[in-house]
Amino acid sequence: MSENDGRPGARVNTGRIKVHPDGFAFVVPDDHSEDIHVGARHRGMAMDSDRVEVEWWVGARGLEGRVLRIRERGRGKLTGQLGGHGAGLRFEPDDPRIQAPVRVRGGVSARAGQSVLAEITAYPENPGDPIEVMLLKVLGDPNDPRTEVEKTLACAEISDEFPAEVTQAALAMPARVQPTDERDRADLRHVAFVTIDPESARDFDDAVALESLPHGGQRLWVAVADVSHYVREGSALDAEARVRGVSVYLPNRAIPMLPEALSGHLCSLVPGEDRLAMVVRIDFDRRFAITDTDFCAAVIRSRARLDYPGVAAGLVGDTRGKRRLYEPFLASLRTMDALAKRLRRQRQARGALDLDLPQAVVELDRDDPRLVRAVRRARRDPGERAAYAMIEEFMLAANEAVGRSFQEAGEDTAWRIHEVPDPEKVASFAQLAERYGIRFDPAEATTPLGLAAVLKRLAGHPAEKPLSMLLLRALKQATYDVVNVGHFGLASPAYLHFTSPIRRYPDIIVHRLLKQRLAGQGKPAGGFSPASDTREPATEILRRAAADASFCERKAMEVEREVVDLYRAYFMRDRVGDVLAGSVSGVTSFGIFVALDEPFVEGLVRTDYLAPDDFYDFDEVACRLVGRRSGKNFSLGDRVEVEILQVSVARRRIELRLHDARAAGERTPAKKRRPEKPSRQARRRTSRAKNRRRAKRRT
Repeated sequence: MSENDGRPGARVNTGRIKVHPDGFAFVVPDDHSEDIHVGARHRGMAMDSDRVEVEWWVGARGLEGRVLRIRERGRGKLTGQLGGHGAGLRFEPDDPRIQAPVRVRGGVSARAGQSVLAEITAYPENPGDPIEVMLLKVLGDPNDPRTEVEKTLACAEISDEFPAEVTQAALAMPARVQPTDERDRADLRHVAFVTIDPESARDFDDAVALESLPHGGQRLWVAVADVSHYVREGSALDAEARVRGVSVYLPNRAIPMLPEALSGHLCSLVPGEDRLAMVVRIDFDRRFAITDTDFCAAVIRSRARLDYPGVAAGLVGDTRGKRRLYEPFLASLRTMDALAKRLRRQRQARGALDLDLPQAVVELDRDDPRLVRAVRRARRDPGERAAYAMIEEFMLAANEAVGRSFQEAGEDTAWRIHEVPDPEKVASFAQLAERYGIRFDPAEATTPLGLAAVLKRLAGHPAEKPLSMLLLRALKQATYDVVNVGHFGLASPAYLHFTSPIRRYPDIIVHRLLKQRLAGQGKPAGGFSPASDTREPATEILRRAAADASFCERKAMEVEREVVDLYRAYFMRDRVGDVLAGSVSGVTSFGIFVALDEPFVEGLVRTDYLAPDDFYDFDEVACRLVGRRSGKNFSLGDRVEVEILQVSVARRRIELRLHDARAAGERTPAKKRRPEKPSRQARRRTSRAKNRRRAKRRT
């Protein structure tokens, strides 16, 4: 243990640091313990995404700490805009968290006003030292949304292009399955597998089939692309897949984890072609109880490529036109639908959460990607939802079946975990919900069944969506870990990711570990051979791989969300002055967030634009603003009319002002009932907790 500067109980941990523009930061520990707050003066020379060694202690704001040393730099590139002219060109970073001066040391030629990508060639070692960079690429006009997208990707170290070595390795793969690949595999080409995916899907991870068993039982087959057969541990393909961690999905394209030769062809379960797969078999009795499961490496051949809208139409008997190809599968699809609905009811009965919240979908003009055609809510019709739910249930069943097998064998794996929510956060949410007429016992809500009951009580409430979002934020984020604590959201004691190895690296890890067990049992394992031994314990290697996968997943989610926000702002830039209706989706001390009905975007009304002759106090417990003079209040779910005031694409910000004050502050009958005012001590405790959470969200 290092010196603790007199702080009793100081300890040392390692993790990734997330820096806030104001200078402070949070370290996300590799061991998934509580985040550690690091003040600006204790951050040293650490930059966002660095892996650092941090000394921590219990302080007034929870866990606090200071960076002892930088273990690994997390970013190697910067984006920015060139200012000045001639020999006086200067690099102005886009990222406000970069406080050190930036010195350009050569690279491609560029002119003032252009957005550029630069590689960091030297990091500052002492306060005042510059960051030295070399210009790599001119990204384009700062006013073009495509430039902003490229900036976002570059800052996150996400690239469309694969290293030459990786591309060559993928192109060197055979175009189809070879006879030697079929050794040590079960031949399941007689099973009537089909793929069911979105219409726009280009790669097919999984295929399903359902067979009848004697005495009224059913046999579910789930075949998953055997990516690990081609992406060998320790290879260039494997190293690149691990660095990427996941595929990234943007409004107009996907950035795959694997090269197209694998993701879209050799590994993809395309119809009519032999493909290598890892197969899960689950047998159900007539009461839908699982009686047996088994696993194997196999060769399969998909019968057809079906999609959600087609399956939805087929389930109601519509096989007109191009959907005539669904006719041979209708009986099987209806049986699958019945099984999936029963599995869903079983999951819900044990307390699995069902958060069906609206999402923004950005559609770009096909001819000109700078033009946004529409921004709408992602809604499926009931039939399409049923088709989607069918595959979702089968994938969950397969993931759980594999997870149970590892749990029963007592073997390490990359678990998908979702920890029990923090009781303090649930208690804070309970206080808030009570102000909206929804009462529940916080202790009961720390169980899946209890929290599922709370969600049911939110259904139909005017503030259902914002309250559901706040409840979701009170939950911990699902991650990967070698220690299994279960999956709270799915109410599952043993869950992992197995069914999407084309787009998720942890699935490849699980495939390899399952093959290792199958080989030891003398079952078809696809010719599995373990990688060369290392001096490091296998559990430690797996723990680090799980931590890296969690970090990559979080980074991809942030990029996807930021790009959608970028396009939402770009879409609204020509609508300044428009008056639109919406609902209050968030309340802060500085204003209210409003989710517009159409288009589905969110903007901020600052308190200055609520009423020019009033001052608003923030009631943190009730999450509302109350006018001192007028008594008007703004609470979650209130209906308002707003005017688009200004839009900043660069900052992904839409600012609004209240158009009709008479429409503001509408209350629902449920909010007329005022509970007892909490004690001063309780209010202070809640305030401190919410301040910590707010700071983390801003980071």
